[in-house]
Amino acid sequence: MPATVAADEARSWRPQAFGRRAASKIDDPIVEPLWIGDRAILHAERDRVELLDEEGEPFVPDLVADVIAALAEAIRADSLVLDGYLTVQATRAQESAFLGVEAPTSGEFATQFLIGQRRRPEVADEQLPITPDAPLAFVAVDILAVDDESLLDTPLLERKRILESVLEQSELVRVGAYVRPPIDSWLATWRALGFGSLAFKASNSRYRPGRTNDAWSTAQIPAR
Repeated sequence: MPATVAADEARSWRPQAFGRRAASKIDDPIVEPLWIGDRAILHAERDRVELLDEEGEPFVPDLVADVIAALAEAIRADSLVLDGYLTVQATRAQESAFLGVEAPTSGEFATQFLIGQRRRPEVADEQLPITPDAPLAFVAVDILAVDDESLLDTPLLERKRILESVLEQSELVRVGAYVRPPIDSWLATWRALGFGSLAFKASNSRYRPGRTNDAWSTAQIPAR
């Protein structure tokens, strides 16, 4: 049975870090494009929605006001703690593509991949500005708790399935897509959409807030 978690305890959680194990050594992985933006932890409880950065500090209110309003409408649970990214990837329509992705046991769902607000150092040095035509969105990639129950010891693949059920997607609220190997058919598309790296995560991995997990790894998308 999932353990009950208090809101104050959950607020101390920080994003889990990727380990140093080679991506090829990750056991039974799921693979995601590595989103371009700022890592964020979402805390939602009753009428309160908050986005915290990797240090546990709230983002500038004016910067995330529209995202928080959209999240308040999107959440389908009494309380949630999510791991994700703040990015303009979901709002740069001129660079968008809708991809049908088959998620294990959950059928096909549509998600939008676009170039993001801020490229990570391993991708590129340039920064893409936030503009009225390309506002920030929140892309959820993991769920840590729902309805005051901790999911930290729930296998990742099951967490992914739960995540899909607790958010109503919209322009500013997305659920990150993932695929299972082989991934060769996806590489050209992800590269063309501006992604430079991939996240490999063991499908059975647990979540340890603030710690490094060698069951998670990153790798650059190979050149053509």
